Amino acid sequence: MSYEAPPNPSVIKRLPKHAIVYHVLDGQGQVEMIVLPIEGYGLWGTLYGFLALDADTKTVRGLTYYQHKETPGLGREVDNPRWKGLWPGRIAFDENGEVAIQVIKGQAGPPTADPHHVDGLGGATITSRGVTNMLRFWLGENGFAAHLKNFRQSRQVS
Repeated sequence: MSYEAPPNPSVIKRLPKHAIVYHVLDGQGQVEMIVLPIEGYGLWGTLYGFLALDADTKTVRGLTYYQHKETPGLGREVDNPRWKGLWPGRIAFDENGEVAIQVIKGQAGPPTADPHHVDGLGGATITSRGVTNMLRFWLGENGFAAHLKNFRQSRQVS
């Protein structure tokens, strides 16, 4: 079952009523990482993937796509291990809790110096913009913001 998504730059039309969010546990049964399913439009079609966040719900562990129709050598660079290796340690939200992560044109600094930015995909501006749009959507109020907030609050109580 799904419902119509609000207008958004990621061209997401329908939202599921329920989604599977993975909580990866450490050896002591504590949540180590949260894995969110994400999707959004690139240049030629929808990219489907996962965004992994540390248990702090802010620090990116990784980003990967398992299906897309992006152009080889350009947008398909979302599969490049070098580019995927730029994501760990980035911070998804700013100090006010607003989604701040984005793929920029050109090169970003290391996560410690430039925590909210990731290198753009050379020659794939529309795909880069699509990645930013989908992350902002899924981390925002129409995506998983409520789940992440509830998770943070449940950890503060215990």
